[in-house]
Amino acid sequence: MAILNILTAPHPILAGRARDVRDDELGPALEKLTSDMAETMYAAPGVGLAAPQVGDARRIIVVDPGSGENRGKTLMRMINPTILERSQETILWDETCLSVPEFEVEVERSKRVFVSWRTPTGEAMSQWFEDFPAVIVQHELDHLVGTVLLDRVSRFRRQRWLARAKKPVAAR
Repeated sequence: MAILNILTAPHPILAGRARDVRDDELGPALEKLTSDMAETMYAAPGVGLAAPQVGDARRIIVVDPGSGENRGKTLMRMINPTILERSQETILWDETCLSVPEFEVEVERSKRVFVSWRTPTGEAMSQWFEDFPAVIVQHELDHLVGTVLLDRVSRFRRQRWLARAKKPVAAR
């Protein structure tokens, strides 16, 4: 396994729509990529990571809402994930993003989502997610359509973060 480079905003790959993974791409190479993505997510540390964040413009995410002893036991590798149903009830969540370091935004999300996906080997899966796990999945799915946290704030706040991010590290 390998730690991958996490792209930060405003990288153009983060702003694009990811493409579906084709059937002929399923298998060992995809399993290795999702293992590398998981290792990268844990090292960051984070609870979710989308393929565009590591420079791969395909519909792939890894999520692990577990904590403590459950960390690593609740890892899900999702290929072509899609929300099929969402609750009308919403929750507000303070979100951060590995591609927008040192930035937090309160985001309104569906409290529950029903998601279908395939595993890296092609097995069809589906599951309801609620509360924090639902927030993680929705956040990562945003990356697959080119949305980052900066897209959820005012132009002023976005420009302020981008200006600060361009400054040399010594100046911070």
